[in-house]
Amino acid sequence: MYAENTVLVVGQAKPSREDAIYNLHGEFYISLVVERDTGRILDVDCNTILSVTKNFVASMFVGKNLRTDTEVLEREIKERYFALTQKPLIACMKDAHNRYMMACQGPRQGGR
Repeated sequence: MYAENTVLVVGQAKPSREDAIYNLHGEFYISLVVERDTGRILDVDCNTILSVTKNFVASMFVGKNLRTDTEVLEREIKERYFALTQKPLIACMKDAHNRYMMACQGPRQGGR
């Protein structure tokens, strides 16, 4: 399904105790399929409760660049995603960015 030049990167964070995700999973996860050499995000999934939330998160991430667009993604999440998992989603994105950068040993560009 995915080309050989892609990698799967997972970011994780703790949601608040008030969020249903905390009670169901304990942690919030986001999985990103990323082109290894470019950083372009091809696919996204996360362990939200509702499918509309997963689809909305995917619409914000797909097509962005995990190497260079972390500030853009963070701003978009703050401006468009109003859920208890807003901060954990940002933390997941930053965690995924760090894992990608360590795994692919690319130079840090833009982002954080």
